[in-house]
Amino acid sequence: MADTPPSRLNAAAARWAAGRDAGGQHAQAQGGAHAHADASAQAHDKPDAGAVHAEAPAPDLATADGVRAYLAGTAFASAGVEPLSGGTANFVYRLQLRTPHAGHATLVLKHAKGYVKDYPGMAFDVGRQVSYEVAALQRVHAWLPRDAVVTVPAVFLFDEAAHVIIMEDIGAGTDLKTLLKSGNVSPAAAAQIGAAAGAFLGALHRWGTGNKEVCAAVAGNEQAKMLTAWAFYERMESTLVGPNAPPKLRDPPLDVSEEDLVAVRRIAEETARACLAVDDTFVMGDFWPGNLMVRLDAAGALERIYVVDWELAKAGLHGVELGQFCAEMHLLRRCLPELCGVTASAALKAFLDAYKPDDEVARSAVVRWGAHMVVLGARVEWGDKALSRAVVLEGVRYVVDTVSLFD
Repeated sequence: MADTPPSRLNAAAARWAAGRDAGGQHAQAQGGAHAHADASAQAHDKPDAGAVHAEAPAPDLATADGVRAYLAGTAFASAGVEPLSGGTANFVYRLQLRTPHAGHATLVLKHAKGYVKDYPGMAFDVGRQVSYEVAALQRVHAWLPRDAVVTVPAVFLFDEAAHVIIMEDIGAGTDLKTLLKSGNVSPAAAAQIGAAAGAFLGALHRWGTGNKEVCAAVAGNEQAKMLTAWAFYERMESTLVGPNAPPKLRDPPLDVSEEDLVAVRRIAEETARACLAVDDTFVMGDFWPGNLMVRLDAAGALERIYVVDWELAKAGLHGVELGQFCAEMHLLRRCLPELCGVTASAALKAFLDAYKPDDEVARSAVVRWGAHMVVLGARVEWGDKALSRAVVLEGVRYVVDTVSLFD
């Protein structure tokens, strides 16, 4: 029998359902939360080695027509396939199902290529983009209470061969960064969002500390570790001086003392090594406002937050993850004060109050906060040249002065 996409997908769906039926009983999760799992066993579709492959080429899942063909004849056959914007790494679509699945009329399909969608010249391990994300989503979804205000999408199918995840459609919502920039959120709601996000991240980090099972599930995601080390620490010094500095910082060259450059170099090297070495603390890997999908009720109060895009889940440093979120919130209030100065500040304060970092995590977080400002302050269009340069120099002070204070 030919190994066509529908037969392969139906086989994967059957295995996934069997895994759920075999082990889908609710269990008590670590940390006291009532667990719930839509899928308790990973289903990997691996065609028989001797299977005769169909002559027709496999559908191109980088297109809506290809996705429609891939799903035809399966339980996920769709009348409509809508490409979704927002992500840079993967191809994401909303499926209008011909027949509801598990009570859902729509689902979301995520497909990974061996490159970053928006940067085809940048190669990325496909395993990073699907296997680790599924592993993280399954375990976090099972750990969280059903009524959690901050949650993650449920996974309904993982087709390893095609690098496809089919998951819950979280519906209407706006990512936190866009919501704050719109000005359509009250300070009270912003504080609610910040408190909920901080409580979630703090609980996630506590649950993931020393959690051998979840750390083992993402242990192979070394590329995610290397990406963090390179993007925010190994690029710090070259952002400030030299030919690789962003154009806004080269004319004229930034006034950074040699003493500060030496300190930046030392801190960057130390932190990059720590990012690569850690193996016993689980992190989401990309916890920033753009990955928090917020749903408000009719009165403008917080209803729910979905944390999405877990492909960088790994063993990591808590402070590095904390600092990423803090830096982005600070940049919003620093660079767009008229739009979201008050609301971003309210959200950030509530976030930190709920997370409650200890001194070690706080030190690491502020260093990442500063590194984020240095590396992205002039690479992301936060404002004009003068503002970008000021943000970068402030980032240097966050890095250097914080380390001096804690040391």
